[in-house]
Amino acid sequence: MLADECNKLISQSGPGVQKIIVDGNTYWLKIHGENKSTIIRKLSSAISKISLFSLFQTQSVLDSLERFEHEKAMLHYLKQQNFCVPDIDLEGPGYFVTHDEGTPLNQLNASRIDQELLNQLFLTFAQLHQKNIAHGRPALRDIIINNNNVPTLIDFEESIMDANSILQARDIYILLMELYRRKDISIQKKVNALLIWKSQVSDENWENLLKINRLIKRICLLPKIVLLFKKKNKLSKQLLETVALFEHPALNQKAPVTAL
Repeated sequence: MLADECNKLISQSGPGVQKIIVDGNTYWLKIHGENKSTIIRKLSSAISKISLFSLFQTQSVLDSLERFEHEKAMLHYLKQQNFCVPDIDLEGPGYFVTHDEGTPLNQLNASRIDQELLNQLFLTFAQLHQKNIAHGRPALRDIIINNNNVPTLIDFEESIMDANSILQARDIYILLMELYRRKDISIQKKVNALLIWKSQVSDENWENLLKINRLIKRICLLPKIVLLFKKKNKLSKQLLETVALFEHPALNQKAPVTAL
């Protein structure tokens, strides 16, 4: 039944993610997408081979099918490692199907976003980084919260195996930027959760996160100028607000934080 529904959708749909409901169960069909290998991405990939610039590493230089198969392989690997990712219920050339895991964080009711959930989210990333894997592109829509308020990560197309500490720190910086889309999450909650991640990773990870912030801080004039002309520019606001977060005094404390 599920296979029949998938085959029908694949024949009728283009690349992307499609929702399927079979026998009262919800699934997501992912069909491999467009080639994102632009000149800029190719250039960033070439630059990233230099250790100093590994911050710019991306998987988007792979063609769509290679990137897609990479994601499937990563999901299988992480599942073998008992990491919290969706099961692949069905797969074939250029597609796979996963069971619905809950509600994306960008759609989650504010009453469910408490300190424990944020701590668990940052602990989940710490566990990923302990395996030397970077998610690559942590967006709120790719963080799924189940009915028990447990986070699951999806969309591993940009994930990187054997990721260095810079790429792992980049995950967290992007995550912090993304969290500013949720105005109902306080700075203190984010700081507390960030300290959970810090307590679970190496000092090198933390130092690289601070280095990324210093790099962004040096170019803060650019987003400020953008906001003079485009007052609603979200990226500029995210950059400035994330830089400001690192001014919080708690981020300079030396005492270890125990994970939940």
